[in-house]
Amino acid sequence: MPSPFPGMDPYLEDPAFWPGFHTTLLTAVRAALTPQLPPGFYAELEQHIWFREEAADDGPKFRKPDVYVVEGGGRGGKTHPTGSTVVGSPPTLTVTLPKIVREVGPHTIQIRDARNRRVVTAIELLSPSNKEPGADRDRYLLKRSEFVANGTHMVEIDLLRSGHRLPIRPVPDGDYYVYVTDAAYYDEVAVWVFTVRDPIPPFPVPLTTDHTPVVLALRPCLDRAYEEANYGPRIDYTAPAVPRLRKPDAEWAADLLKKHSKKKRK
Repeated sequence: MPSPFPGMDPYLEDPAFWPGFHTTLLTAVRAALTPQLPPGFYAELEQHIWFREEAADDGPKFRKPDVYVVEGGGRGGKTHPTGSTVVGSPPTLTVTLPKIVREVGPHTIQIRDARNRRVVTAIELLSPSNKEPGADRDRYLLKRSEFVANGTHMVEIDLLRSGHRLPIRPVPDGDYYVYVTDAAYYDEVAVWVFTVRDPIPPFPVPLTTDHTPVVLALRPCLDRAYEEANYGPRIDYTAPAVPRLRKPDAEWAADLLKKHSKKKRK
């Protein structure tokens, strides 16, 4: 049975469900896009991987060596053919650098041209870390800029009510947003805004200038993810949504869920 909400189900924003829903929804999106793509294009689930220095509490660690070993024959040095001896002097200190840590980001969808594997369009489903100030958000915004600068279209889907929006102004107030940036017009972003009470609007996914954009209907993808992951029995719709809805929306949702519950019992 599909979600009782007409569009985005706010209960799926709960941190207990979001990580799994994120991947399951993107898998459904890829399945919806694949039959629509023209020959020579394919959609792939990808993960952004990066390396960073491990945080150090006290900064680089210093120590002075007790013994400095030098290569050579004779006492403490290497004898050159000339007969002279070169003695290595001990370093002032040894610095232990931070360890390099490999990190893997959430899944994204990349539509590629099969001839050269070039990324034509990147589809991002924003995560909580993309919307909170810090290194993850900075990294995401940098990646976003690099994609557009390299001629890659961006489709960014924000189904999280909490956190900071993308730095794109002005946009009307709403609960959820879809941003489509055509790299050929990188300074113009098409924005779809909807609330928890609204159906999710379909929107175009741009390809190359030689191809018509394909249309992504996101709600059927949500329904597929909802049913495949069996969210219906797992979600307690008698409890408040996390994060909480605004009072008017909470009252509307309570009435909607009450009617849905009666319908299920029939």
